[in-house]
Amino acid sequence: MGKADGEQILSYGNVEKVVIGAVLSLITLLTIAGNCLVVISVCFVKKLRQPSNYLIVSLALADLSVALAVMPFVSVTDLIGGEWIFGRLFCNVFIAMDVMCCTASIMTLCVISIDRYLGITRPLTYPVRQNGKCMAKMILCVWLLSASITIPPLFGWAQNVNDEKVCLISQDFGYTIYSTAVAFYIPMSVMLFMYYQIYKLFPPQI
Repeated sequence: MGKADGEQILSYGNVEKVVIGAVLSLITLLTIAGNCLVVISVCFVKKLRQPSNYLIVSLALADLSVALAVMPFVSVTDLIGGEWIFGRLFCNVFIAMDVMCCTASIMTLCVISIDRYLGITRPLTYPVRQNGKCMAKMILCVWLLSASITIPPLFGWAQNVNDEKVCLISQDFGYTIYSTAVAFYIPMSVMLFMYYQIYKLFPPQI
């Protein structure tokens, strides 16, 4: 978050600030409420306590973490025109949480697509193989891989752009390629492939 070198801090009028603040607050509250409802439903409704729904809980927790640990600071920064006011140390924490949770969300969607494909193509063996332990291991892998993207800037490689008024994720070319490939392009490609395979199994009836 913040301004790049040579950029001016944006300024909003009072009315604009109220509108932006209200919209961002509403989005944050709806995100928190919706994902809390998902987690509570899976935990307390017996019919929903199935291994495949563990992935839904993981997805909800990732989105909930974004709403709680990222969106409030994004909202404040946007309202004051893009200037980072929360300090250098918290900038690294903020970026790490943002990257990890957003990546976990996307990768969980990717795993869900694989899970759906296996459930459709292997109906007999799927319930046996996709048990609670298997799902827990898959979710753990998702979060560990997501966390691995946040580690390089914290330990010297591809440091984040971080000064008194600017907080931006690292602009290092190598890190950008690595992070976008792992967090977006590879999961997206897998999802497209899996859902295309599912689509081929159930072609539209004319």
